Amino acid sequence: MTMELYQLRSFVAIARERNLTRAADLRHLSPSALSCQIKALEEELGVSLFERTARGMRLSEPGRILLSHAQGTLEAAGVLQRTAETLSRGITASVTIGLNTDPTFLRVSEINQRLALLRSDLNVIFHTSETTSTAQSLRNGTIDLGFFYGPLQAPDIDHAAITQVRICVVIPSNLAAAGPPRDWQELADLPWVWVSDKFPFYQVMQEKMGGFRMAPGRIVTAANEQIVRELVIAGQGVGIMREDEARPLAASGKALIWDKGWGSVPLNLGWREGNRDKGPVKAVREAIGYIWRKSHEEGDGSLADKAWA
Repeated sequence: MTMELYQLRSFVAIARERNLTRAADLRHLSPSALSCQIKALEEELGVSLFERTARGMRLSEPGRILLSHAQGTLEAAGVLQRTAETLSRGITASVTIGLNTDPTFLRVSEINQRLALLRSDLNVIFHTSETTSTAQSLRNGTIDLGFFYGPLQAPDIDHAAITQVRICVVIPSNLAAAGPPRDWQELADLPWVWVSDKFPFYQVMQEKMGGFRMAPGRIVTAANEQIVRELVIAGQGVGIMREDEARPLAASGKALIWDKGWGSVPLNLGWREGNRDKGPVKAVREAIGYIWRKSHEEGDGSLADKAWA
């Protein structure tokens, strides 16, 4: 059996557009040329891929079954090509970076572009990690560098401060219908979405509430910030969030930022002691430092600092 990738691309284009003319435009072909490609593919496969209707072209039952296989083949071909391009550039080393929060906030795209520009020989791998497990992930080699919040008391781990992250207490609108809490006691009486007692955001909160000899009621313990955000939006409990995530919720009326609940925690980048100046680690450190310094210089920071009230 002989078939070409361009035939599969045409098949997928028609299936997506359900119209021969539109698909031909996308493929930069004439409708007749595209029709010939599909006819040749159908003859090769021995099945009819489409049914022509008054509203356009609709996948036949065999076409529906084969579409996912065609898409998978094209995806595999893309992976093959990208891998070959990587090898042709002469990859000499790999480095794995642990991400403790969402990639957009950490500026992963800019970091990757910077590394591609300066170290095209470096295979960069981004790996999901958690603040509370960063040190262990560095020790066991799961990651070579890792972002994490808060202080880290580990003599075998070096780190550098990246920025101060502004955090705030966020109350779902349905829990603040009668007005915001007047004090920390009223706040503690509300249901909470918690992450972990070891998570820096919540350690700050516990210290504050501890001064009043109280603890928040917990409705659920979430695994990470993203789950906290979703549950706060759903109105299921109070949470602590980064300012950049909380502001849009407040602006849309989905939540309230409690005036007394402001604070900050450091965002750090860590690596194994002794690895600071090793080639890949040094390249990543310098790229991340450059991107974050540039961000601050361009004014992409948070609002002025506020103290916990």
